[in-house]
Amino acid sequence: MYLAIFALVSAVGAWAAWRSNPLYSRMATLRFIAAIVLGAAAVVGIILAALTLTEKSSPLVANVTLAFAVLIGTIAFIWIIVAASTPKVPPLPRAATLVRVHRAKLGRYARWFVGSMVVLGLLAIVVPGDWKIAVGVAAGMLAFLGVVLLFTGYIAALGFDRSLSSVESEPWVHWTYTPEQWRAWTDAEVSRLAATPPHWVWRRDWKRLILPVVAVIGGVYLFDPGSIAWRTGYLCMLFVIMAATVALSNRYGKTAPARLRRLIASAAPETYFGASGIFTEGVYTQWITVSNYLVEATVDEREPRSLDLFFEQIVSGSYAGPIPVHRHVLIPPGPASDIDITRLQGLISAACPSARVALASEPAALNLSGRV
Repeated sequence: MYLAIFALVSAVGAWAAWRSNPLYSRMATLRFIAAIVLGAAAVVGIILAALTLTEKSSPLVANVTLAFAVLIGTIAFIWIIVAASTPKVPPLPRAATLVRVHRAKLGRYARWFVGSMVVLGLLAIVVPGDWKIAVGVAAGMLAFLGVVLLFTGYIAALGFDRSLSSVESEPWVHWTYTPEQWRAWTDAEVSRLAATPPHWVWRRDWKRLILPVVAVIGGVYLFDPGSIAWRTGYLCMLFVIMAATVALSNRYGKTAPARLRRLIASAAPETYFGASGIFTEGVYTQWITVSNYLVEATVDEREPRSLDLFFEQIVSGSYAGPIPVHRHVLIPPGPASDIDITRLQGLISAACPSARVALASEPAALNLSGRV
């Protein structure tokens, strides 16, 4: 029952999010459905081929072959889906260098994965008897998930690096800042974030929990097949997890200003605007993808002046709709920046036709060449 409701809500939420995306069209939807069907057929075909080839083999050989077949099929399925859903990146010029900004971040996850596999391998040697089987099962599950997730992360990071490389090699606008400007901007961003009220305050927002809590309690007691004691224990565990999640979220929010200061301080004092996206404060954001898209671009006249780029981000598993994300970009002082902003008005409007772009007041004077 719960799985059916979860699947239905997930499907409805995913369809609503896709319908609101500027990339939505009937043809794009049909292409994506075709990619899913093709990927599923590839997975089934690989598994059936493995079963046919190992039909007369020993159980060990058959199981190992089947595991590899499932792994290869899953990777192929992911590659097909990513290829069908990722926007095309302009080809890089021959002289351009492919950056490693996003792929470099995978290093710590790869080290954690390898270290965990080594620990499990040593543990399998040390533990006695049937415990070796449990360790082997855990190692097998970790190996499967680790390889799949690292592969998925790598192809996603490679796509971001290619897109960022195209932006850096042929930028619309490239702004650089002095160390003093960057420090002042860091202080301004951190102070604004610290002044932002928290999203959740127990004394103010506890009433918002009444309806979902009643719904969960009613659903568990009405539809769960377990005993009353089991259902009560399950609900208690569920509410403890929910309370801990809210508490950890509040604690994480309190440390956000310190994390933002470290992020900006470690980034190069520069901003790139390009056909595929914007790179500033060490973070690259594409204009339009299946998971995020630009909604509005305005000028924030507070000192120091900045551009306010408002994106909506679709997070898997979120049923409350897209999450608002604001990217603020420091405007260098001087008349040259006003010329750049006028140019960006037309370029961003052309790249994001569904977004409201209000950066310059005279769009007729725009230079759409994109050259700095």
